[in-house]
Amino acid sequence: MKRRVFALTLALSMVLLAACGPKGEDNSSGNQSSSTGSNSDMSTMAPDGSTSIPDSSAPDASQPDGSQPDGSGSTSSDSSQPPVDEPQAQASLSLNRSDFTLFKAGATFQMKAKADPAGGALAWKSSDESVATVSDKGLVTAVAVGNATITVTDSETGLTASCIVRCNWEEQKPEEGGPADGSDSSSGNSSGDTSTPAGNVDLSAFASEVMESYEFGFLSLADEATLDGLYPGLKDISTDQMLVYVVQMTMNNGEFGLVQVKDSKDVDTVKAIFQARIDRMTGADGQGNPGAWYPGPTEQWKNNSRVVSNGNYVMMVVHENCDAIVDAFNALF
Repeated sequence: MKRRVFALTLALSMVLLAACGPKGEDNSSGNQSSSTGSNSDMSTMAPDGSTSIPDSSAPDASQPDGSQPDGSGSTSSDSSQPPVDEPQAQASLSLNRSDFTLFKAGATFQMKAKADPAGGALAWKSSDESVATVSDKGLVTAVAVGNATITVTDSETGLTASCIVRCNWEEQKPEEGGPADGSDSSSGNSSGDTSTPAGNVDLSAFASEVMESYEFGFLSLADEATLDGLYPGLKDISTDQMLVYVVQMTMNNGEFGLVQVKDSKDVDTVKAIFQARIDRMTGADGQGNPGAWYPGPTEQWKNNSRVVSNGNYVMMVVHENCDAIVDAFNALF
């Protein structure tokens, strides 16, 4: 009986030793491999020994800006920021002249205003209408010796621009008692022509002033060959001054000619040459010429052309402000 109990006890001891394994063997390696064998296990060990699973909805810390690798993260600018206003261009109002002189009562000058942006109505005013008046179109007319300020106002912007007009000429005073010999002082010029200028007029300076004040387009001073073609016979006349500005293109909206002849008998010849040029450009020369080719320029030559003379000076002008230019020409004498 005792042998059976001993044998049974020995067998149980052997079984227990086999189950525990060899002495000193680390059984934790199996657990180590199981914890590191799969990269798909994203759980982490907390300090207290518990495990936690990361929130898949949180941004991936590997992205510097917190955006998702697939680009779903929000990187757009804040639409709540107010838009930046673009700087606006300042409005302006200017005149073609800031100062000019009229040398004769009744002489005129056409003022022109440029507004940016355009669109407002322009109101013109003279500071002294007893010296100079101004029309609602900006035409200034000399009245008496003195100075006045012409002002234009833009109703759209409220801006104003001004120009000084100087009316300057010597008032003619009759001699007291008349000439010493008792003769009629008005009979000095037997022809009755009082328009002969006393002294020389600089036509080049006048031309520069006119073309600076009024827009003519593509004008150039004609040479002898051009004069022969457009104004035949003009260069054969003896002159002291001759300036003829032409447009050598079919879209011809105007020309400008100034001549001072040496002999007053040639005045009518020069005027006839200028008029022949106008007739050709309007198709009225009876030779079947097409005029200025285009309807607009043809009408310009028909309606806005003038040929005038004063003493030995002759002017031809084709321009929409031809009458104002004629007044300025006559004011020279």
